[in-house]
Order: sequence, then structure tokens, then C-alpha cells
Amino acid sequence: MDKPNLIESIIPCSGHYSLKKDLHLNAWLAVATATYVAELYLTTRHPDWSPLTRGLIALAPLIPGFLYIRGWLQFIRGLDELQRRIQLEAFLFTALGTIIVGTVIDTLNASGVSLGFLRHGLGLGGAFMVMFTLWLLAGAVVNCRYK
Repeated sequence: MDKPNLIESIIPCSGHYSLKKDLHLNAWLAVATATYVAELYLTTRHPDWSPLTRGLIALAPLIPGFLYIRGWLQFIRGLDELQRRIQLEAFLFTALGTIIVGTVIDTLNASGVSLGFLRHGLGLGGAFMVMFTLWLLAGAVVNCRYK
């Protein structure tokens, strides 16, 4: 049986940090981010492309995004029971919180409230930023609950 994963192995300065494990876990996130930046550049640079082409390019970051999620699921499966519960609770809060934030933004936009750069919703990058922020918050709260 393999050693269980430690959440501390991906937290810098925790005493158990492993750069190899951190890079292995987050490599697809870097690829997804680079793909998203390339997608933004291409779609803004070529507005004359067909909607189908623009749509396929806009969906391209989802492929490495799904591979990133797969890596996290494998990592979480290797955690001990308490850490797995903490992470799953944090992810549940994150998912529901992102849905609520997106719904609030869409409702305000539909009501005519000007939200500046959010006038078209969160978008892919905004959703991931909201999710990451909520995951950090939820992780801190849930960790405090179990100490």
C-alpha cells in the first residue's frame, strides 16, 4: 500500500513540502492558464472568425482544466479520511459559492446594474479565480473547525 498523501506536501513552508508533488499536481493548471491566455489573445485579435471557430477556441482551456481536476481527485483519494473530508467540504463550499456569485452577477446584469468588466458574467477565468479564492477561505475555515 502506498503512503497516504499529505496536504502539507503541497503547502510551501509547511515542513513537508514537496516541489515535485506540487508541480505534478499543478502542471495542468499552468497549461490551462496558458491556454486561456492564448484563447483570449486569439479571440480578441480575430473577431472576424466564425462563431463556431471562436467557440471551439474558447472551450480549449477546458481540456487541461479537466485534467487538472482529475489530478486533484487522484490526490484527494490518497489523503487520509480526515483530510479527505476537509478537502471535500471545502470544495463543496467552493462549488456552491461560485454558483451563487455567478447567479448574483447575472441577476444584477439582467436588472441593468452596471458591473463594469463583469457585464458579461464571470467568464472562464473569473470563475476559476472565484473558485480559488473561495477554496482558500473554505480551507481555512474547515481546518479551524477540525482543530
